[in-house]
Amino acid sequence: MTNLVFGGRSPIALALCKQLIENGRQVHLVTREVDAEIQAIASRLKISAIHQCNLLDTESAINLVTKIDQKVNHLSGVAFLHRYREIKPNPIDQYVVEVLTPFKILESLAKVSRDKELAVVLTSSPAATKVVSDQDFQYHASKAAIEQLVRFSSVRFAENKMRTNGINPGTYVYKERASNFYKENPDVLKTAERLIPLGRIATVDEIAAVAGFLLGEQSSFINGTVITIDGGHSNQAS
Repeated sequence: MTNLVFGGRSPIALALCKQLIENGRQVHLVTREVDAEIQAIASRLKISAIHQCNLLDTESAINLVTKIDQKVNHLSGVAFLHRYREIKPNPIDQYVVEVLTPFKILESLAKVSRDKELAVVLTSSPAATKVVSDQDFQYHASKAAIEQLVRFSSVRFAENKMRTNGINPGTYVYKERASNFYKENPDVLKTAERLIPLGRIATVDEIAAVAGFLLGEQSSFINGTVITIDGGHSNQAS
C-alpha cells in the first residue's frame, strides 16, 4: 500500500511519513523544492521517493500524481498537509495552492477505475470557521474553502471509491523547530495550558496519528468529516 504525502518539510507531514512507514506503508513525499536537507530526511525516514512540485502549476501537479498513481498500481492514500507560505502572500496564489490544485488532483484521481479504495486527507485550521487575529481575509477564505472541498469531494467522488476527510490541528501545536521560540516566550505555553481543557498543546505526532487513522482501514466508513484536534480548545468559552 502506497501513500502520497504533500508537505515537504512540514513537521506534521514528516511525522505522518514516519508513522505510515512504521506501519508497513510505502510513502512518497511531495515538496516544493528537493535539496540535500530533504533528501537526508527522506533517507533517514526510509521514504520511498521524493518529488519536487510547485502546486501553483496545477497541470504539472496533476501529471505528477497521475504518474505516481500508475507507477504504484494505484495509491491507497493521499494527504495534503502543505501550507501556502510566502513573505508577501497573494490571495489568488493561496487559493490555487491550497484549494484549486488539490481539487483538480482529486478530480483527476476520481476518473481512474480502481479496485481498492483511495483515502484522502486535507488540512484545515481554526480560521475555517472563526476569525483569528493574526491572519488576513484570504487566509480565512482559503481554509473555509478547504473544508467545503472535503464535503464536496465526499459526495461527488465517493462512487469512484474515494473517501475524503480533513483534519483541523487547532491553534496550539508544539513543533521542535520552534523550541527556541517557546523558551523565549514561556507565556505562550502558559496561555495554552490555561485555554485548553487538557492543559497542554498538541504534539505533531498526535496530529499525524489522526491523519494516519483517516488514511487507514479503521476509518473505512468515515467520509466528509473534518476532525478537530485541539484538546477541547474550540469548546472552551472565551
